[in-house]
Amino acid sequence: MFKALEATGRFFFVAYSAFLSYTVFVMNNSIFMKKKTSVFASLTFKLPLYLAAFCIILSVANGIIGYRVFKSLFEKQYKDITEQICQTALSYIDADRIVHYAQTLEQDDAWVQTDAMLDKLTQTASLAYIYVTIPNSDYSSRIYIYDTIHPDVFVANPKAKKYYLGQINSLKSYTPDRIEELQNVMNKGESAIHFVYNNNGGHVTTSIPVIDSTGTVVAIMSIVKPMSEIREFKDSYRRTVALSSVAITLLFVLIFVFILLRRVVKPITLITKETSHFAEHPGSISDALAKIHGKNELAVLARSIEKMSADTKKYIADLTHVTAEKERISAELNVATQIQADMLPRVFPPYENHPEIELYASMDPAKEVGGDFYDFFLADDDHFVIVVGDVSGKGVPASLFMVIAKTLLHNVAMHSKSPADIFENVNDQLCEGNDAGLFVTCWLGVLTLSTGELVFSNAGHTQPVLYQNNRFCYLDTKPNLMLAAMNGMPYTEHHLQLQKGDRLFVYTDGVTEATNTKNELYGEERLLHAIQATENMNSKEILATVRKDIDSFVQSAQQFDDITMLELCLKVQ
Repeated sequence: MFKALEATGRFFFVAYSAFLSYTVFVMNNSIFMKKKTSVFASLTFKLPLYLAAFCIILSVANGIIGYRVFKSLFEKQYKDITEQICQTALSYIDADRIVHYAQTLEQDDAWVQTDAMLDKLTQTASLAYIYVTIPNSDYSSRIYIYDTIHPDVFVANPKAKKYYLGQINSLKSYTPDRIEELQNVMNKGESAIHFVYNNNGGHVTTSIPVIDSTGTVVAIMSIVKPMSEIREFKDSYRRTVALSSVAITLLFVLIFVFILLRRVVKPITLITKETSHFAEHPGSISDALAKIHGKNELAVLARSIEKMSADTKKYIADLTHVTAEKERISAELNVATQIQADMLPRVFPPYENHPEIELYASMDPAKEVGGDFYDFFLADDDHFVIVVGDVSGKGVPASLFMVIAKTLLHNVAMHSKSPADIFENVNDQLCEGNDAGLFVTCWLGVLTLSTGELVFSNAGHTQPVLYQNNRFCYLDTKPNLMLAAMNGMPYTEHHLQLQKGDRLFVYTDGVTEATNTKNELYGEERLLHAIQATENMNSKEILATVRKDIDSFVQSAQQFDDITMLELCLKVQ
C-alpha cells in the first residue's frame, strides 16, 4: 500500500534534482556578471527564496496527494480482504435453507454448525460482526438469520447486542445511500462496501448477496472489520510529513549555496551514470559509488543501489535454485499423484466370480493430488461394501487425510457389516488429533449379494441417484454430520431393496458444484437430466457420458474441486 507514496517520493526527487541543476546554472552565470545588482534583486537572495517556496508548495502537495493515494489503496486493500472473507463465510452457508430458517425459525443441526463456523471465522479473521439478514419489502427493517460478534466488541461497547435467528432490527436510522446499497445487493446481486471513519480509526462493512441454487438472491451477508490502524497512521503521517518537510526545507535553504555543487550535483551525476550502467548491465556496477560518503539521502541512495546490485545477483542465483527446486517438487507431486491413483481400485469389472456386480468408478483431482476417494471391496462372500468420500480442502493436506480416512473405513468395514457402526467407529478415530480441523463427507453402503438388500449411511454427503422401476430419482435421506467434525456422533442406517437391473450413482459435490465461466453451478437438475439419457448404457459409459456433459457445461472454466463418480448396477439376483 505504500508503493504510491514511494512513487510520489521518486517524482519529488527527480523534480528536486532538476530544479537544483537549473539553479546551479543560473547562479554560475549571475556570479560572473559585471553589472552589480541590489541584494534583493540578486539570485543569491532570490534562489533560496524561490527554492523555499517551491519546497513548501511541493511538500504540501506531496503530502495531500500521498495521503489521498494511500487512503485509496488502503480502502482497496480492505475491500479485497473483506470480500475474500465474505466469500469464505458464504461457503459455510446453505443458501437454499435461508428462506426456510426465516419462515420456521428452526435452529437445526446444520444451522448450529454454520453459526459455529461463522463465529470461529469472526474471531480468527479479527472481525467485529458477521451477519446474514433478509430486509423486508420497503427496507424499513430486516430479519436476522445469523449474527456473530467478536468478544472484543462487548469489551469496547457493553451495549453491543447479538441478534438471534428470527429477531428483527429496524433500518430507519440508515441513510438513503445505505438503503440504496442494500437494495442493489438484493435486487441486482451487487456487492457493497461502506467505510466509516471515527476517532478510533473506523470500520468497513462489506455486504454481498446470498444466492440460492436457483440463482435468486435470498439474503444479504455482511461483515464488519475494524480499522484501528487508521488513527495511528494519521498521527504518524502528520508527524512524519509535516515536521520533516518543514525541517528539511529550512535546513536546505540555509546550506543551499554551500553544498549545492559538491554535495548534490556531483553525486547525482555519479549516481545517474551508475544507474545507467546498472540498467544496461543488470546487477553490475563499478566501485564509483563508494566515493559518496555520509548519511544523507544521496548516500543512502548510493548504498541502496549497491545493495540492489548485490541483491539482484543473489536473486538471479536464488531464482536458478528455486526453479530447480520447483522442478523437484513437481516431480515428487507427480509421484504422489500416481501413489494416490494406485490406492484407488482401478480393475473393472472388479470380480470375475461375481457377475452380479457391474461397477465403474473414477476420481479426477483438481490439483496434483486431491481429497476425494472411493473404495469397494468384499467384506465376505456375501457382503459388498461401497464407499465414496470427500475430504474438506484440496491438495496435499486433504490427500493425506484422505489416506487415513480410506484406510480406517476399509479396516473397520472388514469387521462390521453395519454402516452406522462403521461411521461411529471411524468418526471417533478421525477426531483424535485432528488439529487441522479437516472433515470428511462420506456415503457408505453394504450390499447383501444374496438378497439384494442395501444398507447405507450418509455422513453429510451428496444424495446418490437411484435407478429403479424404470425411473431415475435422488435417494433422498436426511444426512448425518460429516466424519471428524465432532466426537461421539450417532449415525443413521437406511435400508433399500435392490432388484436386478437397479442402479446406483454415487458422486462427490465436485460434480454438482462444477462452475462455468458465468459462475453458474452444474447442479443436481442437470446431473439428473444427463443420467436419464444413459438408461441403456453400462457403468463405464454412464460415467463417460456424465463427465462429457460436465465438460460441455464448464467449457474453459478451471476445475476447482475434485470430481469423483461411482456407478453400481445389480445384474443378477
